[in-house]
Amino acid sequence: MIKLNKLVLCMSTLGLSTISLPTFAAASEQQEIQQLRAEVAELRALIQQQAATQKQIVAEQKARPVVVASAPAVVVAQAPAAPANAKPGWFTLPDGQTQVKLYGSVRADATYDFKGTNADTTNINNPTNKVPLNSANATEDALNVTAATTRFGLDFSRPSDIGEITGKIEADFMGSSGTNGTGSLRVRHAYVNVGKWLAGQTTSPFVNVDTAPETVDFNGPMGYGSTRTVQVRYTQPINANQKLLLALEGGDVDNINSSNATTVFKNSAGNVITETTSSGGNRFPALTARYDIATADKKGLVQIHGLLHENRISVNDDVDETKLGWGIGVGGKYSLTPNDTVFANYYHVKGDNRYLLYGNSAYAAYQNNPVNAANATDLSIHESEFNSGLIGYSRTWSPKLRSTIAAGGIWYKDDNGYADFASRAATTAATRDGLNKTLYNIIVNSFYSPTKAIDLGVEYTYGQRKIFEQLDPNKSDDGDYSRLNLMAKYSF
Repeated sequence: MIKLNKLVLCMSTLGLSTISLPTFAAASEQQEIQQLRAEVAELRALIQQQAATQKQIVAEQKARPVVVASAPAVVVAQAPAAPANAKPGWFTLPDGQTQVKLYGSVRADATYDFKGTNADTTNINNPTNKVPLNSANATEDALNVTAATTRFGLDFSRPSDIGEITGKIEADFMGSSGTNGTGSLRVRHAYVNVGKWLAGQTTSPFVNVDTAPETVDFNGPMGYGSTRTVQVRYTQPINANQKLLLALEGGDVDNINSSNATTVFKNSAGNVITETTSSGGNRFPALTARYDIATADKKGLVQIHGLLHENRISVNDDVDETKLGWGIGVGGKYSLTPNDTVFANYYHVKGDNRYLLYGNSAYAAYQNNPVNAANATDLSIHESEFNSGLIGYSRTWSPKLRSTIAAGGIWYKDDNGYADFASRAATTAATRDGLNKTLYNIIVNSFYSPTKAIDLGVEYTYGQRKIFEQLDPNKSDDGDYSRLNLMAKYSF
């Protein structure tokens, strides 16, 4: 702009000079003309540069996007993202990490005993080991019902920095014992599992829940066990089809006194020592083990079981006696076709009645010094010993109908100290009648499922028990049992 003004001034000056000084020298005029031309050229370049700059600014403004003002965005609240361990049918607790699944069943059972009923055996569970002897003229034709077999449970899962934490809490209303259950809550499972380790109460590795047939009876067939213990368990996979389970399980406390005639202290002559009391209690946990072998196609399963525990009796802190109780077992099942499955189990057990159903007491206790119990210095334990077996076959007739036939039995050794006690040292008829030498039962059942959530079951059981020896020739040494079971269950 300064140069433009200068140019105008120069031109004005030139015009004035031309008018007022016509006689100015030619050399001077030529010099001024050249200077003016140079300034004009400089001005032209400046104008061109200014035009180019203005053109570039306009182009940049056209290239910019047009910004249109819009209404503020609406923020929509979203549910918390599901955790990494989310499973279908499970719900998330408020911590956002723990997944829980509720399950269970509403169940009603009814039994009708055609034979083998008395006041002590009107139990919803199979009482083959306690049925009256045939000479007892026991009551027959008895109906029994309960809903105490109803159960509920929670499975839970949560991720952690040491691996996924899983577990289970399950209970029913069978109480601790009694006819039809007591109606009070009974804990079945309560455990936590992290990786290969489990701690809490659940099924013992020694029993055969995986290789036994389905029954309507809540306890199951002879030769079967479902004992749930407090344990610390370690599981070691061997490969895709094999694994080993090892568990340390809570000890079984012995309370031996004169009110329990099958385990009361006796002297070597078989005479009861009056008012003898023993509160032993195992000092060590039981050790149980199981080895699983499945076929590659998952049609077959074989399980090998093992058990070691201590049996202990004590009169006082200075006088006690211990012996080792043990057991081994093997079981299997195989699907011959998608609809046909066979089962078989065998156990040999010494000094235990906790794990398998329907057994006698684990041992008979003796005071070898035939003096009074307060002066006892020499105690002995005579352990029971038995074999048990179970076979079964299941058939699925249709998606809604299935059936099972099974037979099981228990056979006690009859040439040891326990058998001698059972045969001759009992002091009452009730004692003799309570120690069985052999037991067996046969089960036939069918289940009908009109829909996925409902099962209706009917089952007939025939059983018999035989005691070690009946000292009274006018009485029988065996008892027969005949029962019909009905069951209705809704599972959720």
